[in-house]
Amino acid sequence: MADVLEYKCPCCGGGLVFHEDTQKLTCPFCDNEFTIETIQALKESQKAGKDEFQWEPEEHENWADPDDVRVFLCSSCGGELITDGNTAATFCPFCGNPTILPGRLSGGLKPDGVLPFQKSKEDAKAAFLKLCKGKPLLPKDFKSQNRLEKITGLYVPFWLYDCKGAINASYKATRVHCWSDSKYNYTRTEHFLLQRDADAQFDGIPMDGSSKMENQYMESIEPFDYSKIVPFDTAYLSGFLADKYDIEAKSGEPRIKDRVSQSLNMLLQPSLAGFSTLIPTGSTVNVAHSKSRYVLMPVWMLTTRYKDKTYLFAMNGQSGKMTGSLPVSKGRSAAWFSAFTALGAIAFWLFFYLF
Repeated sequence: MADVLEYKCPCCGGGLVFHEDTQKLTCPFCDNEFTIETIQALKESQKAGKDEFQWEPEEHENWADPDDVRVFLCSSCGGELITDGNTAATFCPFCGNPTILPGRLSGGLKPDGVLPFQKSKEDAKAAFLKLCKGKPLLPKDFKSQNRLEKITGLYVPFWLYDCKGAINASYKATRVHCWSDSKYNYTRTEHFLLQRDADAQFDGIPMDGSSKMENQYMESIEPFDYSKIVPFDTAYLSGFLADKYDIEAKSGEPRIKDRVSQSLNMLLQPSLAGFSTLIPTGSTVNVAHSKSRYVLMPVWMLTTRYKDKTYLFAMNGQSGKMTGSLPVSKGRSAAWFSAFTALGAIAFWLFFYLF
């Protein structure tokens, strides 16, 4: 028996959707709004009676790997819902009601917290157009709104690591002094062997826990404001997609060590200023791991196709920070290259003949 939650409007029975502007569950049919606390209180009062948030599982023996693909029946319309093993929240493809699979998040998989969406789908569209603005090499017709094929609000699983890091590094350095008198020019070179140490406490180093997500995209839309993280409640997932993690916390430790190492090296930089040359000769980084937290972060994913190629964009669902790669117009690129070449030739001609 696989359970699926479907938050329904107490007034009309429509599927409730979490709205990022009001931070409430909204019914798209009767426009009534309910706080998370109100719906939770209603759920508690219904526990003694019939549970209306049940889905009945189907027996499907044709899938080669039943752990990767699951089939459920929608309690609203009876349609089949097919998901992979990591899907935690989705939509019914027939009636459109938002549905949640709490079994994918319970027990050891239950998140410690969730960061609710603060930016809407319209904000994502506006951010995409802003990203395209002022790009002289972008094809003229690329930023047409009808090219946005899909905009998806997705809760991405993240691990937040708390740890303490320490670095011990050594360098060979020189400092060069030059001066002159009426007869000679002088140069004095001083040689140094430098030893530098630093340590720091790190709280909440993020790493996405989904193998489906590009690490570069997720790191590009940082940071998230952790002060807005709230205790996990499945009601926040209503109206969005969500995945559970498929990368264990321990598997991310090499990436975390790299990020800690980069940060510690940046702490050393002020003490290394003022030298003429600086050559690293050794470095040791120690990371003492204390704990990791499992949270769901809001991300808007946008996809568009242009000339048979798919372009992917990601936007921080809290801050609105967006990242993605844009196409380059070959015609515009050639025109700009020609223009700069011509300007360079003119500048050279003026310098040669006038000076």
